[in-house]
Amino acid sequence: MEQGTPEHDRTARMIAENVCSAYMRQASGELHPQAEQTLLTRLVKAIRPEVPGGTPRDIIDAANEALDAWEQQSGGVRGPRVSVLDRADGSVGMEATGAS
Repeated sequence: MEQGTPEHDRTARMIAENVCSAYMRQASGELHPQAEQTLLTRLVKAIRPEVPGGTPRDIIDAANEALDAWEQQSGGVRGPRVSVLDRADGSVGMEATGAS
């Protein structure tokens, strides 16, 4: 059973908001008005289970998996991936992706 605490929920939401904001600033492709809210919801859902005991790498991987899945469903939208996470303040660093 998942144990939820307001602190863990706030942390997951803060990180997800930072990821979503940074992603949206750098994304290319056609973004619909609801896209940001949909992506934010998916990021929170992916990140939340990793917050209590996960490492920063676990949270980064969860966020990037959510971005991958969202892009697959969104058609031609492409954007960066999370490369760095500061758990203390929820800030993230993003890195462009691309096939070589």
